[in-house]
Amino acid sequence: MKKILTIAGFDPSNGAGITKDIEIFQSRGIHGISAPTCIVNQDPDGVSGVYPIPVEEFSEMLQVAKRMGIDAIKIGVLFNEDYVKTVASFIKSYNRQIPIVLDTVFSSKNRKELLTKKGIEALKETLLPLVTVVTPNIDEAATLTGIDIQDTGSMEGAAKAIYGLGPKSVVVKGGHIEGQPVDLLFDGKEATAYTRMRLDKEIHGTGCVFSSLLTSYLCLGYPIQEAFYGSESQLNGLLNGSYRITPTGYHYISSGILDSYDRDRWEVIQILRQAAMLIEMMNPIEFVPAVQMNMGFALENAMAIGDVAAFPGRISVHNERIYIKGEPCFGSSSHVARLILGMMRRFPFLRSCANLRFDKATIEKAKKTGMSVVFFDRKKEPEALKEIEGKSLDFLSEHALSGIDRPPDIIYDEGDMGKEPMIRLFGKTPLEVIKKMEMIRP
Repeated sequence: MKKILTIAGFDPSNGAGITKDIEIFQSRGIHGISAPTCIVNQDPDGVSGVYPIPVEEFSEMLQVAKRMGIDAIKIGVLFNEDYVKTVASFIKSYNRQIPIVLDTVFSSKNRKELLTKKGIEALKETLLPLVTVVTPNIDEAATLTGIDIQDTGSMEGAAKAIYGLGPKSVVVKGGHIEGQPVDLLFDGKEATAYTRMRLDKEIHGTGCVFSSLLTSYLCLGYPIQEAFYGSESQLNGLLNGSYRITPTGYHYISSGILDSYDRDRWEVIQILRQAAMLIEMMNPIEFVPAVQMNMGFALENAMAIGDVAAFPGRISVHNERIYIKGEPCFGSSSHVARLILGMMRRFPFLRSCANLRFDKATIEKAKKTGMSVVFFDRKKEPEALKEIEGKSLDFLSEHALSGIDRPPDIIYDEGDMGKEPMIRLFGKTPLEVIKKMEMIRP
């Protein structure tokens, strides 16, 4: 297995530093080895203190890593010139040409110093000429070059100036320029920009995570431009999946949560595909209403319509056979999604629903089988809500579920002006919904 050495600070909150680096390496199938330069006490409100590891002990850790053999090095917080020079000496003593990524961490988001001015000068003189790629943000790039960075043009100018200090490639991270965030790679020949949508939240550890991803791709043999694109693409998903660990403060990133999220989404789609096959075999055409049928399945902890998968073209009847139009996908049915989300707010384990044609005989059979059946009178719905898209379903869920303790199998209504009467059949999974469908067939 490939091995990457991370030289950085230790963040007790696991938002950045060596623990986050190792997490990212492992998500790429690479073993992480660490040599902490210091303890960076921080939490979602920022850095409160920095405490260096003695240089002698730090040097011993580097020798341990050297004996194990490493395939790449990622460098973060270096604290002062002593650590910069120690790392530079270590790299020079290593007799293999391996990718080395330097993330120039000069200060924290709340402006706590993480590398002294003498350390920055030592970094420029001794470390920059040794690295494969350096990844400063615009403030760090301005410190290294003296260039006032306001746009992609000045970012490119700074990247070229830093390239002149010795690294093989430069990535200037433009998360704090006006407009959309832009990262710019200069490889000595051409500049390549990557633009993403700006998120309305402060996220801790983005630079650390990006440089760890970049190191991972380089370690796996990707050329610099492909490693850059791969890192940016992977970072997008991580940023979108960021979360808070306290009610306020910075958001955090977790590759584990993203991997789990991707796995859960795949599982939801697979189960819906299995359900589609069973429905086609079962052929319950008598249950398809005039507005057609659909079936949805939500992720655990689903919060929005995009967290619920369903069939985009619904389920209809053609030549006396069930006809399912389209592969299941997330966000394809706001109708079914709203029903499921409303149910999950009260009974979070009921993550699936299908809408069926209303028939009194079906309701009676459901009651005889012992199912919990709840009636909702649509005539009680306020007129103002009927005119607002989606509000009827929110009102239905809220009022049908109020005051009940037993999870309902069915919520039904007998329609209203312009509204077809409907049965909503709920279950923990689509497969459970199909079993219940079989139980209530005429």
